[in-house]
Amino acid sequence: MKKLALAATVALSITALGAGPAAAAGLGNTPDRNGGADKASASDKDDLAVRYATMTPYEVSHGKGIEYTVDGLEAGDVVTTSLNDEKSVVEKDGPFDGAVVVDEVPKLGVSFTVSVERDGERVKEMTARVDLIEGDRGEYKDGTLLVSPEPETNDTVLSGPGVNLTMVNCEADDEIRFRVFKKNADGQTKVWEKSQLAGEDEAASVRYLADSDKDLWGKYVITAECGDLEDSMPLTVYIDN
Repeated sequence: MKKLALAATVALSITALGAGPAAAAGLGNTPDRNGGADKASASDKDDLAVRYATMTPYEVSHGKGIEYTVDGLEAGDVVTTSLNDEKSVVEKDGPFDGAVVVDEVPKLGVSFTVSVERDGERVKEMTARVDLIEGDRGEYKDGTLLVSPEPETNDTVLSGPGVNLTMVNCEADDEIRFRVFKKNADGQTKVWEKSQLAGEDEAASVRYLADSDKDLWGKYVITAECGDLEDSMPLTVYIDN
């Protein structure tokens, strides 16, 4: 099974995600159902994950386009993106799989916002980004774990934008379990876990955000399991002085 090496560099400052022409600009505070100014946006950032964080210009503008997953929704919620005006109504509680085709493709990447309304009020507003590459993204083996951002990422990626995790080519309705372990002198310690059912596309996507109050530097291992398939990937986090 193909294993990909990932190295992320954690710096002392964070830069904003690069915004292309399709991106929404100037996001403000998002009210929650109880009137809290930023409670929803702060606690729900990890509810949005993109299926493929690296795509070709042709892929984002043809077929399904950019595929994404929003977790923690309720039946009747209305999902919209900043890339078009279409509204999608959630049919059942749990994760919602959506897709959007980009009409005008920017050169560097696509940044966009996903909003969720419940009972006429906006309860979630989350941002994501897809980087663009030329050529062919290639095919993946059964049970392949995809982790993004790519190697040589700077900034406080774990506690800022977060890390997209996707397990592809499983069985539909398989429970996919994602786990993150941090290595230490005694071996390794599990620091995060999340499970999600694979959709009809036989994949599931989640986003991992670390606790910014803890030391993030060190070596990690990210794993994913579906059925009898398992894949893993190392993650090294630095602090640049």
